[in-house]
Amino acid sequence: MSQFTLSALVEFIGHDLSPVRAVILFFVIGYVVVGLPVHFRQGAASRDIWGTAAGVTMAALYAMFIVGVYPWLHHASALAR
Repeated sequence: MSQFTLSALVEFIGHDLSPVRAVILFFVIGYVVVGLPVHFRQGAASRDIWGTAAGVTMAALYAMFIVGVYPWLHHASALAR
């Protein structure tokens, strides 16, 4: 039984997931985490506005991760071996 580690998650996001699927996954996570609670508190229009904004922000964070953070993490892990 394998254990969950942060490095395994980073490897999965950076290598095993296609960029399109990763952006979709990050968008959906942002939309669900923000959009659904807002829907129950303020209504459907707020869900669409704030959920979409959260989804786009999460997709941008993924792009930042791939461009800026992941190569540094990958390089540091290669040096540690």
